[in-house]
Amino acid sequence: MSKLVTLTECPRDAFQGFPKFIPTEQKTAYMNGLIKAGARRIDFGSFVSPKAVPQMADTAAVFENIKQAEGLYLIGIVANLRGAEGLVACNQKWGHTGRKISAAGFPLSVNETFQKRNTNRSLEEAWDELDMIVDTCVEENVEVVGYLSMAFGNPYKEFHDVKMVVDFARRLQNMGVSCIQLADTVGVASAKQIGDTFSLVRAAVPEVPVGVHLHAKPATVRDKVRAALDAGCRLFDSAVGGIGGCPFAEDELVGNIDTIKLLGLLAEWGYETKYKVDDLLASAAESQKLMRTYGGAA
Repeated sequence: MSKLVTLTECPRDAFQGFPKFIPTEQKTAYMNGLIKAGARRIDFGSFVSPKAVPQMADTAAVFENIKQAEGLYLIGIVANLRGAEGLVACNQKWGHTGRKISAAGFPLSVNETFQKRNTNRSLEEAWDELDMIVDTCVEENVEVVGYLSMAFGNPYKEFHDVKMVVDFARRLQNMGVSCIQLADTVGVASAKQIGDTFSLVRAAVPEVPVGVHLHAKPATVRDKVRAALDAGCRLFDSAVGGIGGCPFAEDELVGNIDTIKLLGLLAEWGYETKYKVDDLLASAAESQKLMRTYGGAA
């Protein structure tokens, strides 16, 4: 199996829960710093209601000022058809410059409660919405990434069955998504759960790349990453500094996997990536500065 691992840098997930608004120019500078460091797959923003996620109100403006680079793959999160149409409109407005959002990411929860909290829709409504989103995006040559939230369990003490995760993944594959990300939204998964669930999903959807979006406390990162790798995962979401988390999940946010720590582990175990820890040191310092300035109490 290939030793090449692809990373998706996730500043959007890192910033969305900050209580103080980060100015557009600072977000843009941060994204451009990541691109300069070699990041080529970036979850950069969300086309969602500014009332629901104020921090993402300027996503279109951030996109307009991101520097282009060969092989750059930008992902914009959408929660409904209106968001997908906003994403497409950005591409139509700036397409003549070569600037493009490559994929729309849709959060689909395996858990009904979180779907309602995250997108204000039932699961049945979310599936219908996703169907329209896929149609809209495919017509505009935009891929769709399906994020299976709560893929390893939930904090609501509701029933969780890995068979449902597999069934959801199959349905996503049949709908035509380009990639499936298994999300440990609140960091509840054990390493064994991650390995077992990934293996089952990977076997069930051979036509679609499968990755993981793990939230984890620092002490658990090593075991979780190892389990995913051993199960065959070669696509990881992460965020420089390990900051972030979903503001709609529960009161205490569990951060993303730190890209720099992840790169260190991958190098230790003999895996390859497109960029190195040293390239990201400036971004790491900037992420902590942003956290201190905008991540505290509003």
